[in-house]
Amino acid sequence: MIVSQRLQRVELQRANQQLLGYAMTLEQLTTTRERNRLARELHDTLAHTLSSLAVQLAAIKTIWDKDETSARDKLDDAIKTTRSGLNETRRALKSLRASPLEDLGLCLAVQDLAKTAADRCGADLTIDIHEIPIEIPPDIRQAFYRAAQEALENIVRHSGAEHINLTINYSDDILMLQIQDDGIGFNPQDLDTDTYGLPGLKERAELIGGRCVIDSRMGKGTTIQFTAGVLTS
Repeated sequence: MIVSQRLQRVELQRANQQLLGYAMTLEQLTTTRERNRLARELHDTLAHTLSSLAVQLAAIKTIWDKDETSARDKLDDAIKTTRSGLNETRRALKSLRASPLEDLGLCLAVQDLAKTAADRCGADLTIDIHEIPIEIPPDIRQAFYRAAQEALENIVRHSGAEHINLTINYSDDILMLQIQDDGIGFNPQDLDTDTYGLPGLKERAELIGGRCVIDSRMGKGTTIQFTAGVLTS
C-alpha cells in the first residue's frame, strides 16, 4: 500500500511537471507568434509608407521646375501618405504597449478591436455580446482575443467589407466568437497558401482544445466562428 501511494505521488508530480511544461510552451508560442505578427505589421506599414513616399518625392523632384502646380498636388499626396503611415505605425506601437485584456476584459477588449477595425476600413459594425457568467481562463481568453485580432485585421486588409457583425456568447459550457463580413470573400482552398493569414486561427483553437470554422465564398463575404469549451467550477 505504501509503495503504491509513493508511486502515485511520483506519477502525480511527473504529470504536474508535464502540464507546467505544456503551459510554458503554450505561453512562449503565443508570445512569439504575437511578436512576429506585430513585426510583420510594422514592417508592412513602414515599408509601404516609405516606398510610396520615395516614389512620390522622386516624381515631385522631376516635375517641380516644369509644372509647379502638379508638383504641389503631388506634395499634398505625399503629406497624406505620411500622415496615414504615421497613424498606422502609432496604432501598431500602441498594441505593443497596451494590455487590453487585463484592463478591459475579453468582451470589451474584443469590442474595442472591432470598433477600431470598422473605423479603419469604413465599415458599419453590429455588435451582439452576451454576458459571460464565468471567469474565462487566461489561456482561453488570450486565444480568443488574438483570434479576433487576426480575423478583424484580415477584414481591414483584404475584404473591402461594408458591414461587420461581431457576436460573443457563452452557452452549454461553450464560449463562441463569431465575426462575419460582407466583403469580397475568397476561395477556402487559398487558406493552404496562407494568402489571407488565417491558418493561425485554427492553430490557436487547437492549442486550447477548441475549434475554428472558416466559411467564405467569392463575392459572398466570410464568417469565422471560434469556439472552445469552458467548464464552470
